[in-house]
Amino acid sequence: MSRFLSLLLFSLILITTASGEVSFSAGTHYSSYILYLDDEDKVSTGGFGGEIGVHNFIPLISLKLRGAKVRYDNPFEAIPYDYDYIPFSLTSSFDMLPFWDIPWLDLTLETGFGYYFWKALYNDEVVILPTGGEMDEKDYGFVGGFSIQVRPLKHLGIRFVSQFNYLASSDINKYGYFDKDEKLWENGIDITFISK
Repeated sequence: MSRFLSLLLFSLILITTASGEVSFSAGTHYSSYILYLDDEDKVSTGGFGGEIGVHNFIPLISLKLRGAKVRYDNPFEAIPYDYDYIPFSLTSSFDMLPFWDIPWLDLTLETGFGYYFWKALYNDEVVILPTGGEMDEKDYGFVGGFSIQVRPLKHLGIRFVSQFNYLASSDINKYGYFDKDEKLWENGIDITFISK
């Protein structure tokens, strides 16, 4: 996975060196995360994360890599254990105001893919299943959402982001009937530093 991301970033840098409109960004965010375990049960928490982006490598289109680390209490199980999540998403952002030249305001529609590391912890130890396997998984998913960014300074952006993540269970036979696909809804505030 790290080789793929390194190759992707290197390719983007090569592609964008000829263009004068490309900018890069990096920042941190605090978000609330709501995890929908099924249609009825949901848990929420907050967490910090980070994001890097390449903007306008194709006119009006950007790429963003976003990640965080969050932990949930799970009150719905007979034995209360915690979920530890590390969600990563790679999204394309599309400028929703292409005909308005407002340098201090950005409104984007975002879609892409997610890669989610998660595990269940009891007393900070990974939960062992009756079969001997561990509740330590990696799932794939889809991401969709939008963001609104205001730039009070040339190189500083303050952004609200709302993203909905759909996690498809990667090993449905491991947990049987009770292993359902999950949804993760993120709403957060970003502080971003922009190269130009």
